[in-house]
This record gives sequence, C-alpha cells and structure tokens, in this order.
Amino acid sequence: MPAPLDAAALAEALRGLPAWSCEDGRLVRTVPAPGAATAELRRRVAAEADALDHHPVVEDVPGGTRFVVWTHSRDALTALDPALAARVDAVVDALGLG
Repeated sequence: MPAPLDAAALAEALRGLPAWSCEDGRLVRTVPAPGAATAELRRRVAAEADALDHHPVVEDVPGGTRFVVWTHSRDALTALDPALAARVDAVVDALGLG
C-alpha cells in the first residue's frame, strides 16, 4: 500500500498540476465540458483509472465534470493520486477541453 505524501511531496506534485487544487486532503479539478464531450471525457478517464487500478470520484457540476482524487484505502493522498491527476490532465488536453 502506498505511503501518504508528506507536505513537501504534495507541494511538488501540485506544482506539476496547475489545474488541480487540494481541498480537504483531496485533489480536485473541475473540467468544463459541453454535453457530448462529457461522455467521452468520462470514458477516457475511466480507461486511465482502470490502467492504474485507481479511481476518482466523478461528479456532475453545472457546466462540467468534477474529479476528486485520493487514495481511499489510506484516506490520504499518495503517489497514485498525482499520477491519476496527470492522466486526467492528458485526457482533458487530448479532447481540447483544457
């Protein structure tokens, strides 16, 4: 099981994830996605999450989709979380939604 990130490691990870914030010990990003793009965004993020065997919470919000990432089994942020966030960012960029 991965170890929780310490404050320095979390700060370093967030420097590489400018679209993400840390809220209550979770990485959070909202992606504005028009109707048709939402399904493709979710499909691709699900594939990336499956590849890592690490899954975000995905929420509908007005005008987009909100991703919340943390390691549920540790109830903390671990190295898996910035890795998944970076994959979400890659999907967002590939779809031209960023």
